[in-house]
Amino acid sequence: MRALVISDTHFGAWTGKDILREPEMLRLLEPWLDVDEVIFLGDMFDLLFGSLQDAFGAAQGLLDLLRGKLQGKRFVFLAGNHDHQFVTRAAEDLVALGHATDKPRDELGRELPRGDFFRRFLERNLEGVEVEIRYPTYTFAGVLCTHGHYLDVHASRSGGRPARLLGRTVWSIAVGGGEDAPTIEDYEATAALLTGLLYTIAQLPNGTHAQRRVFRAFQALERISHLCTAPIRAVEQLASWSAAHVGAPAGLGRHPIGAEHVGYQDARAGEAERRRRTGAPAGGEVSSFTFARSVRPSDPSEPAIEAFEQVVANLGWAQQADKIVFAHTHQPLDGVTGPAGAVRYWNTGSWIYEPDLRSRQAYTAYLKNAWPGTVVVIDSREPQPRLIRLCEPLNPLHRGDAPDEPAGPRLRSV
Repeated sequence: MRALVISDTHFGAWTGKDILREPEMLRLLEPWLDVDEVIFLGDMFDLLFGSLQDAFGAAQGLLDLLRGKLQGKRFVFLAGNHDHQFVTRAAEDLVALGHATDKPRDELGRELPRGDFFRRFLERNLEGVEVEIRYPTYTFAGVLCTHGHYLDVHASRSGGRPARLLGRTVWSIAVGGGEDAPTIEDYEATAALLTGLLYTIAQLPNGTHAQRRVFRAFQALERISHLCTAPIRAVEQLASWSAAHVGAPAGLGRHPIGAEHVGYQDARAGEAERRRRTGAPAGGEVSSFTFARSVRPSDPSEPAIEAFEQVVANLGWAQQADKIVFAHTHQPLDGVTGPAGAVRYWNTGSWIYEPDLRSRQAYTAYLKNAWPGTVVVIDSREPQPRLIRLCEPLNPLHRGDAPDEPAGPRLRSV
């Protein structure tokens, strides 16, 4: 049995470029979908920085591809924090249905899926595919899979002064400020509090435009107060695609390795063009990393692994599996051992292009730590999962190590 694990496509987001809506990127992914099931670890849709309509529309190409490749097979979806509303809404509907029918919770759990709008959306778009929605974990071939956004509780509380202040405040509101080992309910309360406001604003009429105005205010406040650092989640213009680069965004082809100089000016120019076309504020993503994610893609991965291992220990997941695949940080990992040495971790990375352009060094760190276009393959016949870097040949720091090709037609190399 084989499964392909993917996450963080962020369809509909205005804060970066959701590259998997592009036909060229879908063609890169297609040969790897010859599996028994696809496990999607959340943030498929960005409902914190995009509307439902835009997010669902942007995902149509991937959904069509999945429907064609997975006939008679299985698609498993686990929500992330950017589409956490699917979990929140299901819980709210369960409470409301209980009051309306006065039926036991276990019986309601069997009734609710029939009216769940997201399940119906997936089943309509993936006709002929078995659809299962799981949360917060799912296990395949002894490997535990989860989105991983619970780590923000620990990452924010151990970060800089502003992050620690926010972390303590949110924790106090959500769970009363207790220092005991958190439960899933504690983590869920915190996630709902952090994401609820952004989701509500984004789904209002003219909501994303309102967000951009607010983000500009955050940017101005950041400049004045110097309380936090606002990374620029940039994207180079993708209007023209180069056939020689297998659909690489313009300016994202092969460059010679050169520490802090690899494509930096091109990336800055691309960001300026993106802002002109989309109206996105420059540097306004400060609240994205305040409310939606605590770890920047260009950050070192070690603190995020340490924070996630705290979650694993608190929730007893290490007793369930010694191999865990997570997502959320957009930093692909291939079998990294955690601080305790008992569990190995894989991270699926992302499919959103969001370079950190605060400096040449930050941009280079992004290229090294968080280049998008990665998946994890779990094969029950193999001893451990495997990270596949599908878009690595397009990385300006490309070293010539293309991913292993699956059976079937070979992809063009660049």
